[in-house]
Amino acid sequence: MSEDLDRKSTPWLTIGLDWEGVAAALGALLVALLLGALWSPLFWIGFAGVILALMAARWSHRTPPELANGIVSPCDGVVVSVERVEAPSELRLTESATLRIRVASAPSTTNKVYTPIAGSLESLILEAGENGVPLATRPDDDGLTRAYLTFESRGQQVGVRLASGGFGPRIELITEAGDIVRLGRPFGTRRLGGWCDIYVPGNTGVLIWPGQTLVGGETVLGRLKSQGDTDLFDGMTAEEQEQAPVLQVETGAETEPEVEEEEDDDYPSPDEVSVPEDPAEIFARLREAARKHGEQD
Repeated sequence: MSEDLDRKSTPWLTIGLDWEGVAAALGALLVALLLGALWSPLFWIGFAGVILALMAARWSHRTPPELANGIVSPCDGVVVSVERVEAPSELRLTESATLRIRVASAPSTTNKVYTPIAGSLESLILEAGENGVPLATRPDDDGLTRAYLTFESRGQQVGVRLASGGFGPRIELITEAGDIVRLGRPFGTRRLGGWCDIYVPGNTGVLIWPGQTLVGGETVLGRLKSQGDTDLFDGMTAEEQEQAPVLQVETGAETEPEVEEEEDDDYPSPDEVSVPEDPAEIFARLREAARKHGEQD
């Protein structure tokens, strides 16, 4: 944590250079000095090679997000398009209908490429380019250096296709098929920019849009579907749902409901009383009932 805070407070600590690029820059500087000794304007031609070598060697420290089942951008660049297409056969994806996120990287972007998901590298194909094609102006041009990588996590796959110019060692990979990879960790180098196509499952909810600038190893593109996203009875047949255990609540010993006893009163029901015709007898019976009721109280 303290290391991350130091990097944020001092941005220059996040920048690094490959030793190969530094050696190439020193060689270009020597050539520039020799050319300048012959004719001074030639020095600037050689010095342009120094700048190019340093650009190809530049990289930056990245802090991957702590996100379960997350998908991050494999490289720096700008989103060109997000569309549903069929994945290239070189990726060997089990699901051909995928969502493709196309990213364009300028030559000035950092050269590291990062693992899009945490899991394993299932397959890898690297195609060498032609020296006569120094720049990748279009992603499908002939003669480009290309790399096809398929990453897998819990049965779900994400494919990455890298493309760069064919001149020089433009794409170098440090992982092999079968390696376990972590989210947002460098798995290789792509020098002087190019193209990157990320193929994610069709049901992935992406969080980016065309024109957005991405930071390799940090910007979240989406999230793979996890088992927790499905309902409890999702995928179960009707028979299996009927056989599913039902939660029962223990109520203790079974008891019969209590019946409230009716209180006896001294007043007979209307059916049990015969009404005399003589009013005097009626008043005598009422006085007798009132006297008995007073004695009970």
